Amino acid sequence: MSSPGRRVRLVDMDLSAVITRGFAVPDRELRQLVAARGACSASDLGPDAWYPAGGPADADQRQAAAALAVCGGCPVRQECLELSLRDWTVGQHGVWGGTIPAERARLRLGRVAQLARALARSREAGRTAADPSGT
Repeated sequence: MSSPGRRVRLVDMDLSAVITRGFAVPDRELRQLVAARGACSASDLGPDAWYPAGGPADADQRQAAAALAVCGGCPVRQECLELSLRDWTVGQHGVWGGTIPAERARLRLGRVAQLARALARSREAGRTAADPSGT
């Protein structure tokens, strides 16, 4: 909980529990599905191919080209991407769901912003319900 004068940055918080609410597939099952059916599991690529150096996005794209190509034909690409966004401790690194870290960071920021708007609407609705006169 933050103090009244301090603004909490949602981006820095671990939001995995909040972000995943309402999803049909629990995280554990999603991990198992991706591990069992992911094209990366059968790939001959070494670990370095899956983890670009963390430079500019275009450099990461070039460095991870072989891994991204494997993801292109993966039957669980969307599930893999979802998993990486849910588990940001892991998902902020490497290639997941055919994306590099910079791409997922933008996607996650969008989710965080959406969550912040939903929380603000919920708080406002609670205040309105508690004091219908608006005073």
